[in-house]
Amino acid sequence: MKKLVNYFAAAAMLLACISCASKSAVSGHVDGLAGDSVKVEVFDILSPRTPLQTLVIPATGGNITFDFADSTVRGLRISDPAAEGGKVASLTYVPGETAKISGTLDSLVVDGSKFYQDQKAYEALCAEDQAKMKAIVEEYRAAEGDEAKQDSIMESYNEISEHVTSLTKDFVKNNPASLYAATLLTRLIGEDGKDALEALEAMPATVKEGVMKPLVDRAQTAAEKTKARAEAAELVKDGMQAPDFTLKNEKGEDFTLSSIYNQGKFIILDFWGEWCYWCKKGIPDMKQLYKDAKGKIEILSIDCGDTEEVWKKAIVDHELPWLHVYNPGKDGKDVSLTYAIQGYPTKVILNPDGTINKTVIGEDPEFYSYVKSLIGKK
Repeated sequence: MKKLVNYFAAAAMLLACISCASKSAVSGHVDGLAGDSVKVEVFDILSPRTPLQTLVIPATGGNITFDFADSTVRGLRISDPAAEGGKVASLTYVPGETAKISGTLDSLVVDGSKFYQDQKAYEALCAEDQAKMKAIVEEYRAAEGDEAKQDSIMESYNEISEHVTSLTKDFVKNNPASLYAATLLTRLIGEDGKDALEALEAMPATVKEGVMKPLVDRAQTAAEKTKARAEAAELVKDGMQAPDFTLKNEKGEDFTLSSIYNQGKFIILDFWGEWCYWCKKGIPDMKQLYKDAKGKIEILSIDCGDTEEVWKKAIVDHELPWLHVYNPGKDGKDVSLTYAIQGYPTKVILNPDGTINKTVIGEDPEFYSYVKSLIGKK
């Protein structure tokens, strides 16, 4: 397994590494350290939750130097183990690049080779807007309890945020061969994925197939899904015929949505997952609704994001008495994309003939009152 290499400046101690990996160095001076060392946590750039490795690096007098050798982009988190308050600086490790750091941990300045120069240029481009957004956040918090004022504040925030997106789009467009530009792709996905996909088309293979490939692939997958979801949204509006589908139920049998049309019942497509807190929180209310509306509604829960084992166990553990199918989310059968699902839970209410009546996103009391009004009209 590839391992990060840690050189202690004093001891010149070399950890194991792959000989073909590109070496990258981080060096400089950090002000305000309480001790004579820093802690460096190394993360998977695509899943920065649990550190892959934790290193202790000498920082005598605030001077820091350490080298890595790895063929993969990593996320680094630098902290002062001797200080209170948990000040942390984040840094991206890029094979073959050299970072020069200065400033303090809560305001780290990063310069160095081309990747970090591009990062510094982008941050300077957005600095004024970022400062405004930070001030607006504080203003929003201070206006707690005044909903009208908070709404007005958010309008200002959104305007500036849109300007930052515009600056990001221009930066990526003007620097298609920049490795740093590849880290910005996900910020361009937006509501339809168009800007990110256009930027990807302009990027050379040296970026798309090089060390940034994991980030590029993630952005492309997300942009393509967003594009598909945006296109699907045009086909699942109120009054339209619900897209039909066939998925496996908990018995492993095929179940087709249209098989429950025209039976005199409103149909609720419940997009949920055992992993989803709000989905589970709404189960008691869903059970009560199903009981109260017996014979007038049918619920079809569509599990998204769980393993089959977790899904089947959840049905039993929660004692869910209605219909269930499993959405694998692959091989062109991702029903959540077909229905343009943007959050969980989402409940799509169908008329008995299979036309879409209303879509409710989130665990919203409005859903239950609306279904009850439908039943009352029936």
